[in-house]
Amino acid sequence: MKITEFAKTPITVNEVSGYGVALFLASIYFSTALAIVLSVVLALLWLASGKFKSLPDMLKQCPVALWSLLLFACFIVGASYGDATSSDAIAMLKKYRELLFIPLLLPFLTEQRYRNWAWSAFMVASVITLLGSQLMSMKVFCVESQCLPYFKSYITHGILIAFFAFFLMHKAFDSKGMMRIVLLATLLLCLYNLFFIAAGRTGQLIFLSLSLLFALQRFTKQGLLLAVLTLAIFLGGFITFSDKATRIKEGAATVQSHLQGQPQKGEFSMGERLTFWKYSLQLIAEKPLFGQGTGNFTKAYQRVSGEANHNNPHNEFLLITEQLGAVGLLFYLGFLGSQYYYASRLPNQDKWLAQGMLVALMISSLFNSPLLDHTEGHWFTTMIALCFAARVTKTENYD
Repeated sequence: MKITEFAKTPITVNEVSGYGVALFLASIYFSTALAIVLSVVLALLWLASGKFKSLPDMLKQCPVALWSLLLFACFIVGASYGDATSSDAIAMLKKYRELLFIPLLLPFLTEQRYRNWAWSAFMVASVITLLGSQLMSMKVFCVESQCLPYFKSYITHGILIAFFAFFLMHKAFDSKGMMRIVLLATLLLCLYNLFFIAAGRTGQLIFLSLSLLFALQRFTKQGLLLAVLTLAIFLGGFITFSDKATRIKEGAATVQSHLQGQPQKGEFSMGERLTFWKYSLQLIAEKPLFGQGTGNFTKAYQRVSGEANHNNPHNEFLLITEQLGAVGLLFYLGFLGSQYYYASRLPNQDKWLAQGMLVALMISSLFNSPLLDHTEGHWFTTMIALCFAARVTKTENYD
């Protein structure tokens, strides 16, 4: 095609949307404001292009999207009861609006080339995050006044890099020659960054879990046994000999002190989580079926604990159950279960990555509230849509 002919070729709405999703995914890593703006742009494109017309068919093809909508609907219903103010309930609904991203983004990712663009954006953003962390740790530049080695929080950073490492494992396994060497070198840099630079325990646990999952997905029984042994030796050596393992040891000591009835002893971060969980379970016991209502956690937690300004228990399962009761928890488990069930029906590469995303989300949900948090919520729902988009076929052209 000549340059003049290329210039006359109109850019379709699908192409604009495809680029938009890729840019949106990359923006999540670095800019909250840009991610919000792009999410609004994509929502407007979804409406203007007529993509909403395919929503019923898309929900049938990808029940994961249906479960995400049902879970968000639970939050809407939960806003109709409880003691939360209207502003608190609406604020919580805004936090969980990321659940809408899955059905919204899926129609833009039905074609493989658009998914390739998004995966390319994921790789570029991950590499920049990794290299930026290393440079910040050497004080080459800073994005915060404290010059911390991550663009967002250390928890967020650990989650992003741990999944990137899992992605690299699969890419390296399927590559040869110099490309495999480059991928393995990047993987080793991820490992070093997770355990010796950023040192977030959630990211470390996700990395270890995803490494075992990778071995289950790609190795024979002998290979799996070797992987388990290698990870055990590495973890044992890290805890025994590295001064970077201090927070792991302190966290274990904190759990032990709480179990022995001495909650005042131990590491603050883990100890605070255990306190959150204790009072959250107390609130759940008060209204186990339907919960305290959407947006009511802060007010209810202050009532039972006497402590103000706590907006989540750093556990997604407890936060959802406290607000929506066993009914809400059932829908969240349905959302997770649908990912487990339908991932097995994806092509291998998508299947393996979708399974990894599920493991990362579940572990994050045990120690944090990933759907509540802006970066994690945007990232998880966007990546879930990307992994499961292969299930959705393009039924109509709205260009």
